[in-house]
Amino acid sequence: MNEKDLSFLFNEVPLYTSETFNVFDLDNNQYSLNKEEYARFLVYIGILQEKIISLCHKCKKEFPFEVDREFFLVENNGKRNEHYMPITNPNSYDIDGRIRLYNGTIEGAQPPYGKDKLLQNHIFYIHYIFQCANSDNHNYMMMVSVELKDGKFKVRKIGQNPSMLTVKGFDFDKYKSFLEKINAYEDYKKADMCNSEHFYVGAYAYLRRIFEKMIKNYVGKTKLKDDHIDTKIDAVKDQFDPRTSGLLKNLYGILSISIHELDEETSKEYYSYLKAVIDMQLEFVKSESDKDNQSKDLNAVLNKIVNLVKK
Repeated sequence: MNEKDLSFLFNEVPLYTSETFNVFDLDNNQYSLNKEEYARFLVYIGILQEKIISLCHKCKKEFPFEVDREFFLVENNGKRNEHYMPITNPNSYDIDGRIRLYNGTIEGAQPPYGKDKLLQNHIFYIHYIFQCANSDNHNYMMMVSVELKDGKFKVRKIGQNPSMLTVKGFDFDKYKSFLEKINAYEDYKKADMCNSEHFYVGAYAYLRRIFEKMIKNYVGKTKLKDDHIDTKIDAVKDQFDPRTSGLLKNLYGILSISIHELDEETSKEYYSYLKAVIDMQLEFVKSESDKDNQSKDLNAVLNKIVNLVKK
């Protein structure tokens, strides 16, 4: 999905991420319309788009979703529904410049606009409802804000239901059995949710909690010389996937740093590292469990054959 249209905005853009469109160019105190940027802006918010394509997490399949929209302003703690997005300050001489929201045309006063005529710090909201073509009962929701400032439109996704992770079909249940055993199933989901929304410190904090629970499970009732993380990892490293042996050594320093000392960028790097270790171990645990189940199934078949032969 390369074009930045409404499908892209819903399926790919994390919450609170903004995209800026330089719709009006300032020259000699006059704002002129940048037609290319304006067209890009209209495509991004899907003014003329009747459908998006997305995975329906209930149908378990990708379907078209019909688009319904509501446009509104919030003034004096109240919501006012609109069919137009104002772009110029009101005056008594002509109709204000405004964008007709159902076709994207500019009506009333036409650009170029004087520097003081164009609205500043003006925020508009669009509420989208997406209905699955396969079932009327399967609906998605998204909310965006559109801010006009210095001739630029800043579009920010401020709400979405269900989450991007649900829409993308992340399979959290793949490792559910072991994660529930160590009481880390919810932590695992929250880690990916935070990461997908670019909350890297929170994402890393959840992963760190998962790893600590994993270590605690492997240590069990074994008595150790101290409670340091490096001591614990040394004691249980043989229970990890052999591929992680080199990675485990480098976790000492990472896990010894307080969460309060980390910024978002550092947390993002640490998240990737720790996620690789945890996912490798979860896959290792699942693989070993699958082997055990296959062995039990095979033994049951062999025992049945032996009993038949005896008869």
